[in-house]
Amino acid sequence: MTAASAGFERTSFQGPRGPVEAVQVRPSSAGRSPAPAVLILHEGLGLTAHTIELARRFAQEGYLAFAPNLYSHDAAHRGFTEAEVARGVGLLRAPDRDEVIARLPAEEQERLKKVFAWFGSRDTSTYLPDARAAVAHLAGRSDVRPGGIAAVGFSLGGGLVGQLAVAGVELAAGAVFYGQAPALEQVKSVRFPLQVHYAEEDPAITPRAPEVEAAFRGAGRELIAFVYPGTRHGFFNETRPAYHAEAAQLSWRRTRDFFAERTGSAAQPRPQAGAAEGARAAG
Repeated sequence: MTAASAGFERTSFQGPRGPVEAVQVRPSSAGRSPAPAVLILHEGLGLTAHTIELARRFAQEGYLAFAPNLYSHDAAHRGFTEAEVARGVGLLRAPDRDEVIARLPAEEQERLKKVFAWFGSRDTSTYLPDARAAVAHLAGRSDVRPGGIAAVGFSLGGGLVGQLAVAGVELAAGAVFYGQAPALEQVKSVRFPLQVHYAEEDPAITPRAPEVEAAFRGAGRELIAFVYPGTRHGFFNETRPAYHAEAAQLSWRRTRDFFAERTGSAAQPRPQAGAAEGARAAG
């Protein structure tokens, strides 16, 4: 086993609708004592190489990193390559989508149309139950530190972290990257602190930031929010056109430090980065 693959394995756990595939990466300290854990909920692109690399990064920080495949029950998704899904999702809202598609070979056009159709008709009803089952799975493991589970999600997965929060799920902390806000009337049910990362140019998500903060404040729940200037939805993912290196690095440091503080991980928390480092606090 190489150093790059050390601790990595494909596994599964039981969800309400059957087995759910997952990837986990154990920290180098695995076996010596229970470790804190991070549940990673992927964006709409699926459980990609980017998500797996993020799991490795968390494992290097001392966590058992656990990333379920939210499309485990989706037979249609299995018919596409990672590249096809990435291209299709990237073109969904592109203003020149039709022009781009028209320039492609007929076979590629047909494949993209199938990706569009799949994305618009996905059965999303399994995602939250499977995410809750993943939390329960981690909480029941002897190699996971009690009270030391955090969750991070991106876009689709970010919205799920918010839904876990208002569902009253017990976690040490949650980080949301450009995810849809949960039902605000349920914020009083939140039982763990949230850190939220917004892209400035994200009209479907960011305009709701003030009302989300107001709801948390009114309910006496903890929420730390950041807006990253000059960024678009998906800025954390280095494989997407919206990738913004400075914002990705800063939001990673903030998430890492937030989790280290709240889970009591072996990684030593560093001071929270300020506005001078390239982002502004939203509120």
